[in-house]
Amino acid sequence: MIISGILGHPLKKPRSIKIWKKYFKRKKITSKMLKFDILPQNLKKFLTNIKKDKNFKAMAVTMPYKKSVLSYLDELDQFAKTTGAVNLIIKKKNKLFGYNTDVYGAYVSIKKFLRHYNNIIIIGMGGTGQAIFNFLVEKFKKKNFYLISSKFKTNRNKTNIKIFKKLPETIIDKKVLIINCTPLGSDLKKKFKNKTPIKKNFLKKMKRKSLIFDIIYSPKLTNLSKECKKRKIKYLNGIKMNTLQAVRALNLAFGN
Repeated sequence: MIISGILGHPLKKPRSIKIWKKYFKRKKITSKMLKFDILPQNLKKFLTNIKKDKNFKAMAVTMPYKKSVLSYLDELDQFAKTTGAVNLIIKKKNKLFGYNTDVYGAYVSIKKFLRHYNNIIIIGMGGTGQAIFNFLVEKFKKKNFYLISSKFKTNRNKTNIKIFKKLPETIIDKKVLIINCTPLGSDLKKKFKNKTPIKKNFLKKMKRKSLIFDIIYSPKLTNLSKECKKRKIKYLNGIKMNTLQAVRALNLAFGN
């Protein structure tokens, strides 16, 4: 039997499992869909074993391994190379290939809105945040990017890219697209669930024509979504993104 799965830590109720199982049933593919909840210190050993496993076919990759798996892979697709992050691993001829379908899912989710916003704020520059930024900054060279991260640095020496440790209040007066790529508000951990990546006093001053795209899909209603509804700020969660990237990943792994 083919073995497939999702790699991450911690893993609670990833939507990928349901989506992949539904796909297997529809396509009449006999495959297990397992939760690979692997501790960081065991990642290298796990990937070595997966590579040797004759039954292993493919797996989704989620936090915190989207960047750390790169050094263990044999080849990367163009999206993975450009973004420096992977959310899908497929084994072909005893080699591990890394792909990034997150960017596709995110881009399609917000594509129709992008022409309305010249100022884009990305909060959180982990694997997904960097992937989305690297794609958007190449595709939209005339837009302004504000990156919120305490650690991230970029070698892109451009005047349209600014990095802040916290959301700058000076940008509140502008119509902005904010993309939250942090886990704040998610149910990944108890400490995240009641938090929000954007403080209430910032939301109070935000323009109503601004849009918040939150890549979090679980829970469906976060504190941030509730605050946006209260203040009539446009808000989009990550359910569509998650579904789109999973479908694209499945087509890459198992064919159309």
